[in-house]
Amino acid sequence: MKNQSAALLITLLTAGSVSAGTFTPKTYIKQALDSSPAMKMAEQAYTLARETYRSALADAALPAFKFSAAETLYGDDNTGWDTGEDRVSSSLSASWNLYDSASSPLSRVRSARLTHEYARLTLLIARQTQSLSALDKFYALYSAQQKVVAARSNLASREKQYNDTNEQFQSGTRSRIELTQSEGDKLSSELSLAQAEFGERKALMAFNELINAEPDEAQAVVIDTNAVSIKLPLPKEDIDRALEGNLKFRLRKVSLERTKLTGRNAIMADYPRFRLDADWAKTSLPLFGSGRWTDNQSYGLAASVSYSFGFFGAQKHYDLLGQKASIRSAELDLEDARRTLKTDVLTAQKNIELLVKSRQLLDFQVKAQKDTMDNLMGEFSLGGASSLQLDNSQTKLLDASNSQISAVNDLDLALAGYRVLLGERIWE
Repeated sequence: MKNQSAALLITLLTAGSVSAGTFTPKTYIKQALDSSPAMKMAEQAYTLARETYRSALADAALPAFKFSAAETLYGDDNTGWDTGEDRVSSSLSASWNLYDSASSPLSRVRSARLTHEYARLTLLIARQTQSLSALDKFYALYSAQQKVVAARSNLASREKQYNDTNEQFQSGTRSRIELTQSEGDKLSSELSLAQAEFGERKALMAFNELINAEPDEAQAVVIDTNAVSIKLPLPKEDIDRALEGNLKFRLRKVSLERTKLTGRNAIMADYPRFRLDADWAKTSLPLFGSGRWTDNQSYGLAASVSYSFGFFGAQKHYDLLGQKASIRSAELDLEDARRTLKTDVLTAQKNIELLVKSRQLLDFQVKAQKDTMDNLMGEFSLGGASSLQLDNSQTKLLDASNSQISAVNDLDLALAGYRVLLGERIWE
């Protein structure tokens, strides 16, 4: 961290004791993940890849066995039902590929491992995406609820102003124009409150949809962090952390490895193919009559080479060029993703710095506008301040309060997005 970096303490909404029916960001993310059909599908895809990997390991480490038995049940020379040894043919065999220059057992294991890792990262990315979506819904509801609180406070202020104006109009110290203006401001605040409540209702339904709750079920949300300490500027070393841990970038690297492995196998298949196989077989098994296991056995170790070269190797030549181009394209794609990720991290750092400063300014503005409005309200009650001054102060306070609420959301969501860039698991 640089010496000149300033330690900034961003105080968020203080959360008191959280009741059982109250959601925090973490508890909401957990329930959203548990309720998501898309997550269940992703988990099944990962399970399939994991079992495929285990199957490939077993296939590489163990030989494949085959058993067969047959009997002619009826024929012109077999008119009786008998399971004697001379009437039943049976065999047991085992085969084991020890080496294949184009697709060896170890190559198949590596391919299955990469497929398993690809599915694992895909599952983690699905959780990450679903968690971000849950945070969007969570903060949308939090923002909507806080804006309703701000709108109600504004309406209460407008109603007090109207009552004071009406009393002063009755005593002759305020004009009818001021009374009419105050009544219009009160009605406008009532409309603003209705709009805020409608926005809260929409946010609530979206919130409940993600956790499979009833659309109109009431929910309480709180920010569960009392304070977040951020040291600015954020370290440039985070670029290296992102290149190491970013899930989507890691997925691209695995994809490149898979492309290279597939291309390598395809290229090796264009050359003479060498195989080494071990086999064992036994016929006339002593299962249906007399005989010994040591009889009628055969085993061997066979080496083979094959080469298909088409029309004087022309097809092989073009196929080889195509495989190399495919690998090069995947390498360039990874390099492009590397550059983009670096830019995204630096852009996110600057965005967080801007949001921190914006949050500080809005905290100051809300406090200043609240003090100004309280002073003007006292003066107005005594007949001093004008309706225009008070109306302007109330409007500024409401705007600053709504902006402050949005700033809380924007900063928290930006920090979550930054953690995603670094590859952190925001659902944990």
